[in-house]
Amino acid sequence: MRPAAALVLLVASGLVSPACTVVRSPSGHGPAAAPQEGVHSWPPAEPRIELVRVLGVHGDLGGSSLAGWFRGDRKERLFQRPYGVAWDGDALVVADPGAGRVLRVEGRGRIRRSPDGLLGAPTFVAACPGGLVVSDPPGGRVALLDHDLRLVRWLATDLARPTGVACVGDRIFALETGAHRLVELVPDGARPVLGTRGDGPGEFNFPTALASDGGTLWVGDTLNFRIQRVDPTSGAVLGEFGALGDAPGQMPRIKDIAVDAGGRLWITDALLDQVALYTREGGYLMSIGRSGTAPGEFTFPAGVDAAPDGRVVVVDSFNRRLQVFAPIDGEVTP
Repeated sequence: MRPAAALVLLVASGLVSPACTVVRSPSGHGPAAAPQEGVHSWPPAEPRIELVRVLGVHGDLGGSSLAGWFRGDRKERLFQRPYGVAWDGDALVVADPGAGRVLRVEGRGRIRRSPDGLLGAPTFVAACPGGLVVSDPPGGRVALLDHDLRLVRWLATDLARPTGVACVGDRIFALETGAHRLVELVPDGARPVLGTRGDGPGEFNFPTALASDGGTLWVGDTLNFRIQRVDPTSGAVLGEFGALGDAPGQMPRIKDIAVDAGGRLWITDALLDQVALYTREGGYLMSIGRSGTAPGEFTFPAGVDAAPDGRVVVVDSFNRRLQVFAPIDGEVTP
């Protein structure tokens, strides 16, 4: 296997100043090495991922578009403490627990927000065939919203701190973090699929991140520092990978998972302030970012989601912004 591919961030949006940055180790003091056996060197600076947009400006949420913010009409931040994110067509839906709301930023700049008081601390969001599924961990609830962010119904209540949500076709799944298990949300409540507290296969220790690629569920088993791959039909564990450590490719604090159009996993880590890319089998490819505020850097990366056209959005939570990336020519290889 060749060394993990290098990454050059090519800023291709008028929303940020043009820049060209080679991503290095979290400390910024040298190249990051893949945590694999054998000798590895930092490869030539060949572009692999493009930074195509940064969204995170001040604005007046009473307005109907971003135009006022770009003109300088700044009364309130667009995001307070964003966390979860989902593509809904060309729109981005953002769960912002710091503001107690969900925002929908549409491709043409129009912004919608959920009604005041509807949600306490919405944290994760998934765009599903029936609408937008949003978890509200402190309230123990999972909501189904329409595309205008109005409540359709509560899918579940009285859960033990629900977090990650995902759908496989018309089926909706959630992680019940306080109960250390994966559940399916069905008409009469939450049906347990898998899990109890532990570190064996099919056991979890405060799982929070959940993603689907259409036929497989990927569970971020946060305090077991690993990813478990689950068959949603049988509940069988199909594999696992991950380890505790502070090198790129290790998982000291998993926050979210996405599967991109090429079948690669993007995993955010809030301790390393990086996003790591893996193959479906768990092979480490590369890491994006380091601690900081410049384009391509992160301070507590949280939610991540992939669009069918290859774009991947990452919530840069403490920098109160979103960063959108895309593989160059679809190529990210080990």
